[in-house]
Amino acid sequence: MRWVLKKIYRIAGNAYWKIFGGFALSLIWFVLGALFILSVIGINFGVRCVRTGIFVFRPFGKQTVTVFDKPVADTLWALTAGAVLGVVSVLGALTSLVGIVTAPLSLQWIKVARVSLFPFSTYIR
Repeated sequence: MRWVLKKIYRIAGNAYWKIFGGFALSLIWFVLGALFILSVIGINFGVRCVRTGIFVFRPFGKQTVTVFDKPVADTLWALTAGAVLGVVSVLGALTSLVGIVTAPLSLQWIKVARVSLFPFSTYIR
C-alpha cells in the first residue's frame, strides 16, 4: 500500500513540477543538447544535456549523488552554460518559496541546480 502512495506522489509531483517551470527548463536542456550534438566537439556535452533534460522533466522520485570524478569537464561546464542554468534553478527555488502551494518544489529546484552546475559528476538514481 505504501508503494502506491509513493507512486501517486511521484506522478502528482511531476505533473505539478511541469506546470510550474519544469517543462520550460527541460526544453532548454533539450535544445542545448541538440545544439551541442550538432557540433562534433560537443557530442559528449550534448548527450549529457539530453540525459539531464530527461531528469529535469521528471525529478520527483529520483535521487542525485555528486562525486567529483570529472573535474575538468565540470569546471568547463560550470564556467559556461552551467552557471546560467544553475542561477536559473536557484531563482526558481527562491520563487517557489514565495507561495505555500509551490514551496515543496523548492527542494526539486535545488536538486536540479546541483545537476545543472555539475552534470558530469552527478549521478542520478
